[in-house]
Amino acid sequence: MEAAPGHWYPVLSSRQISKRPFAATRFGQKLVFWRGADDGQIVCMPDRCPHRGAALSLGRVRGNAIACPFHGLEFAPNGHCTRIPVEADPHIPEELCIRPLSVHEQNGYVWLWRGPETAADSLPPVPEHSMLAGRRFGESLSIWPAHYTRCIENVCDYSHLPFVHRTTIGLFKRNTHTQIEMESLAGGFRAYLMNKGKRHQCLEFLYPNMWVLRVVDFNIMSAVFAPIDDHTTQVYGRTYYRLPVPGLRPLMDAYTRLSQFLVFREDFPIVASQTPGNVSDVKDEKLLPSDAPVIAYRKLHRTFTNNRFEQTD
Repeated sequence: MEAAPGHWYPVLSSRQISKRPFAATRFGQKLVFWRGADDGQIVCMPDRCPHRGAALSLGRVRGNAIACPFHGLEFAPNGHCTRIPVEADPHIPEELCIRPLSVHEQNGYVWLWRGPETAADSLPPVPEHSMLAGRRFGESLSIWPAHYTRCIENVCDYSHLPFVHRTTIGLFKRNTHTQIEMESLAGGFRAYLMNKGKRHQCLEFLYPNMWVLRVVDFNIMSAVFAPIDDHTTQVYGRTYYRLPVPGLRPLMDAYTRLSQFLVFREDFPIVASQTPGNVSDVKDEKLLPSDAPVIAYRKLHRTFTNNRFEQTD
């Protein structure tokens, strides 16, 4: 499926990865992630043993390597087979290997590199929202039945709130007129919802898939949109806070799950109904001034995907 060239995508929460293999489909590809038992580093590979095609995610981690559940073949983080326990001959064929994918762990996310393969030390840094620095967070996972580009556009759209969310977050937005003030950012944009000429709320988007909404300083929400396939997106929602209160995180997790369940379930049928599913295929939509953040996103997306990199298996 489509991928913008040369970008880090947050695709998992760090909380999901332990010293047991974890299976996840991203960009239509079945992958296995694990954390090395010896060094704690996260590794990602295609979830398929090159010997007989079994899913490595059904195996186990031995040291920093992963062992296939079928015949016990072990693969190091660099993808090389290091042990074939069913063979007496210690020689290991060179072709018995897997190409690992570049991953990085930062800010509680596992980031997957989508772009030309290059040395790890020459890859760019992952993007960061400066307003989240030093904050703790509660987290919630949900799956949206839509292409990730439509999901992103939805959360960048202020004007749908009094219609789609009229019983929740749009309940008190009685004036349906939507005025937006835009600012450019390196690799993204910032959009302010105006109220009587003053900045009322602020959303910030960093390409390719990171969104933040600040209603007030003590209420900052974020979401990243990890593409599962062309029709499904894994969304990692967070609520950020500053208070270093012991035991507060489970409460914030619960609050985030409840609030996002109440809001996102209202978005699901609308976003899933949009055609075409991928905004790259849109040709005839008539956008309005109130769609300014959507227009900004499409401009970014178009810029980065005109010469997009298609990662091959």
